Amino acid sequence: MTIQKLISEIEAHARKSGIAPATVTSRAVGNSRLYARLKDGKSCTIDVAERLRAFMKAEAKKRRSRRH
Repeated sequence: MTIQKLISEIEAHARKSGIAPATVTSRAVGNSRLYARLKDGKSCTIDVAERLRAFMKAEAKKRRSRRH
């Protein structure tokens, strides 16, 4: 996993959800500043990245189930 890939995933999820990337990180891990820090070249722990991905996956599943 690269930080750039994680940023791309956060941005894609934000676009599909109609929310800001900082809102994604806030809802997923309770840290609205995480997105800005990642964009500034900082990193995060594997645990945080996994929690972010799990949140985005669950939210995407909810969106798909609402469409049907």
